[in-house]
Amino acid sequence: MQTVYITTPGVTLHKQGETLVAKKDGDTYNTIFPFRTSQVVMFGGVEVTRGAINFLLYHGISAVFLSQNGHYNGQLMAPMAKNIFLRQQQYTKSATSDFGLRFAKSVVKGKVANQRVILGRIKRFQNRDLQGKENRLEEVLKKIDTADNLESLRGYEGLAAKEYFSVFDKGFIKSQGFRVRRRRPPTDPVNAVLSLLYTMLFYRVDNAVERRGLDPYLGHLHAHSYGRRSLVLDLMEEFRPIVVDTLVLSLFNLNIISASDFEYFQNDEETTDIMSTVKPVTALSQPDVTQDAIGVFSEGRVDTMPREYHAETDVMTSLDDDGHDEATGKRAMVLAKPALKKVLEQFENKLDTEFYHERLSARTTYRKAIDEQVDHYADFLRGDVAVYEPLVMR
Repeated sequence: MQTVYITTPGVTLHKQGETLVAKKDGDTYNTIFPFRTSQVVMFGGVEVTRGAINFLLYHGISAVFLSQNGHYNGQLMAPMAKNIFLRQQQYTKSATSDFGLRFAKSVVKGKVANQRVILGRIKRFQNRDLQGKENRLEEVLKKIDTADNLESLRGYEGLAAKEYFSVFDKGFIKSQGFRVRRRRPPTDPVNAVLSLLYTMLFYRVDNAVERRGLDPYLGHLHAHSYGRRSLVLDLMEEFRPIVVDTLVLSLFNLNIISASDFEYFQNDEETTDIMSTVKPVTALSQPDVTQDAIGVFSEGRVDTMPREYHAETDVMTSLDDDGHDEATGKRAMVLAKPALKKVLEQFENKLDTEFYHERLSARTTYRKAIDEQVDHYADFLRGDVAVYEPLVMR
């Protein structure tokens, strides 16, 4: 089941027979088939008719509404899945500190192990000297087992992220000037794409969690806070390095995007309708990120490994009304709309990339692997498995 992105301002989403169509001035920009769509993500001024809303609800397709600059406005969702017994297990087990800590340790170990794998690939493919950083992440992995509370565990996660992102720029053939993970606001091209794609990954995991009837607000690693979908944030952690980070490296290294594809933040009402002049990008017009060696885990093993949108040492700042970092005065950077469409297309391509999943003893895609990990968490809740096994690539 795929996600459909509607990025053209001014389109209207209509019901047309057994499909939905996004139209503007008589032209059709998107056609949505319910049997292969689980989510629709809409940017900017997209109108949705009453018939289209009923269609989405009837088929259980969630609709996420973002501003033209990608800020979350809200979402339309069908009623929560009826599995009250699974949610009951979730509430009961979450009251047990040992259960939450064991799950959170597995999540962090999976994420850090995947970060270490990415550094190893950068070392090999870009001929960089990163052995010291790999060793530091290995040390963190060993310390995770010693954490006896969530606060210590989050500290180890932050330490690993600091080491990892301090050399992430070495993964680019040509330096992109990336120095630190900064998300509020992202003030350089790499941070802008990382933030965008982490957001898209979040919605993909969120959709999987909702469909299985789990409570998305009740997580373990990420602290509970009003409105924070902590479980979604927990379950997306292991996928950040292997899906998003490798994709960002490929996007720049294959020249699918470059610094010229970015612009500084502007209020949505100031955003011009430039997408209306952009022709659809075909598969032949750009390289295929799924074939870039940095992110191809061919027959890659999936090993069993016995924070608030956790800042992972992200620099936390706030924006004024004009999109400036209140501390430094720097403006937030965002993808220009033509490049946004390319990046979203490549994200979907990445999700459909196949690899060998050892626990399942079968080939699968990242899209299906997300669903499998959510199911695996549900099995862990029910006691069907003794350990939550994160997806760890080699």
